Amino acid sequence: MLTDDPGTPGNRAWEINAAYVEQHTGQDHTRSFPHVDFNYGLGEHIQLKYETGWVFADAPAGGLDDSLLGLKWRFLDQDRHGLAMSVYPQLQVENSNGSAERGIALPGPNLFLPFEVAREIGSVKLVGEVGYQYFRTQENEWVVGLLGAVQASEALELMAEVRSYSEKFLNGGDVILNIGLRQRLSKRFKLLASVGTGLNHGPDTTSFIAYLGIQLVLGEDQKDDPSPAAHASQLFQR
Repeated sequence: MLTDDPGTPGNRAWEINAAYVEQHTGQDHTRSFPHVDFNYGLGEHIQLKYETGWVFADAPAGGLDDSLLGLKWRFLDQDRHGLAMSVYPQLQVENSNGSAERGIALPGPNLFLPFEVAREIGSVKLVGEVGYQYFRTQENEWVVGLLGAVQASEALELMAEVRSYSEKFLNGGDVILNIGLRQRLSKRFKLLASVGTGLNHGPDTTSFIAYLGIQLVLGEDQKDDPSPAAHASQLFQR
């Protein structure tokens, strides 16, 4: 999903996502494949992230997307404080392949500073995320997400979210409704899928988004069922 939660992979554990992602706006149609997202648990409360992908767009040729580097720190745990909370600064930088000059990647650097909060009540999980995105070449914006997840069975989790991007806090902009699932295929592999649409209409707002990927979980200290790390692609980070 686009909205992240305070969950981390666990000490010395990996969560590696490989996916096809797609976004349509009123002006552009962008796809990324393969899109890879590496997450590593440094202790129980810290997650390191690297993400990039090969972008295909309405342009003469595709190319490597920007690199997204992140560090998540969960500073509150639900079992001790009733809520889980984290901060997750992420830096987006250009790769030296000319993709930004050809218009298929954002000129960088760009900085995203979000805060996440989550609470589990039985089989239901509620997640909120609020952050501010600093851009090098366009207007900065507020990012707000609200996500709900339910454990439909031991192997299947269903999710839905509303995600807002706006220059003024919760004031117009691009609002996305997204639904998704996470299906356990084996001890190591999970299927991740989501599809969504924009709720506002305009040349720069989202009309369609989709994600289909496989998650590989590695590490002797991995949790039996790690929290649903959001598969938010930088393709959707404006």
